[in-house]
Amino acid sequence: MGHIKLDTQIDAPVGRVTEIAVDPYHWASWWVNLSEPKKVEGDGRAGTVVEHSYLMAGVPFPVTTRVLENEPTPSGGQHVRLEFDGPLKGWQTWDYEPSGTGTRVTAEIEYNVPGAAIGKFADRVLVERLQERAREQTLANLKLMAETGKG
Repeated sequence: MGHIKLDTQIDAPVGRVTEIAVDPYHWASWWVNLSEPKKVEGDGRAGTVVEHSYLMAGVPFPVTTRVLENEPTPSGGQHVRLEFDGPLKGWQTWDYEPSGTGTRVTAEIEYNVPGAAIGKFADRVLVERLQERAREQTLANLKLMAETGKG
C-alpha cells in the first residue's frame, strides 16, 4: 500500500476552498490524473458516488469514489473522508481548517498499487514517488484555483 500525507496553506477562506474541493464536478480540474466523471450520484455530501478513471503510471483504471463523511469541524473547517474502489483501491481524508485569513489543507491518502502500474515500470517505489509528486501538484492546483477565484 502506498501512503501519502501532505498539507498546504491556501490564501482563501475555508468556504471558497471547499466550494471547489468537495464538488465532484470540479475534482478533475484540480486532481492530477483524474478523468472527468462518467457518472455522479450526489453533490459531494456523504453518500455521493462518482464513477471516473484514474491514470497511474500511464495505465487508466476505472474507479468508483464514495464520499463517506463530509462534515463541519468544531473550528469552522470541513472534514471529508472518501474511499475508492476498482483495480485501484484505498481511502482519503481531507481536512480544511481555518488558519489565519486562509485555509490549512491536510490530505492523507492510502492506496494499493495495481500490478499493471508496477509492470509498466517494474518498480513499486518509482510508482509511489510518481504518485506523491502527482498529489503535491494536486494540492498546488487546488491552491491556485482557490486563490485566483477560478473554478
